[in-house]
Amino acid sequence: MARIIAVDDDADLLRLVRIALEKDGHTVIGYTDPAEADEEIWAKADLVLLDIMLPHQSGFELCRNIRSQLDCPILFLSARSEDEMMIEGLGLGADDYLTKPFSLSVLRSRIQAHLRREHRRLWDYACDWQLDPYQQICFQGHPLNLTSSEKEILMALRRQPGRIWTKEQLLALIHGWDRCSEPAAMTEHIKNIRSKCRKWHSDPIETVWGIGYRWKNEDAEKPKP
Repeated sequence: MARIIAVDDDADLLRLVRIALEKDGHTVIGYTDPAEADEEIWAKADLVLLDIMLPHQSGFELCRNIRSQLDCPILFLSARSEDEMMIEGLGLGADDYLTKPFSLSVLRSRIQAHLRREHRRLWDYACDWQLDPYQQICFQGHPLNLTSSEKEILMALRRQPGRIWTKEQLLALIHGWDRCSEPAAMTEHIKNIRSKCRKWHSDPIETVWGIGYRWKNEDAEKPKP
């Protein structure tokens, strides 16, 4: 079971979240002030829940600070429902965004989906790519520093290179079918993946306009002898 760090200035909500998640066997450590958690605490996290409105620093600032230290899923829990807030959170490296008020059963299923994905085994070492859910995905030996959701998306596309995935299918893959999210979330994930890949001169995702995305046919782009 997982070690979950939850940060929210609402102590009552933290208590309810802890009770719900401990029923699933998880260990939950809650903080109303992020300053109470040190680097050693973050280093042991299997999953992180963050509110946006926090004392001393915002959840966005906290996410930015800890993402470089953590490879585990980060989920925002926020009363702010604007698309711009969700897009900013995902752009900072979060894997999910749940709007308050939310159902505890939905939160539990979302967490289970993220943790289940984290424990999938190595499935592919292909060409210039090294894809392993236990490690960072690398291109020609260069780590891409993808979030957990970004890794899952890239691996799904690579696993079935001829398949066209809709945004809804990819969202269901990384969050489960109970996910109620706008396509803007997937658009932001794809944008982040492309940006990190292009840093190393790779562009593996093809947009199929009006439908979705697929792994780009790399062989078709190579010049013929």
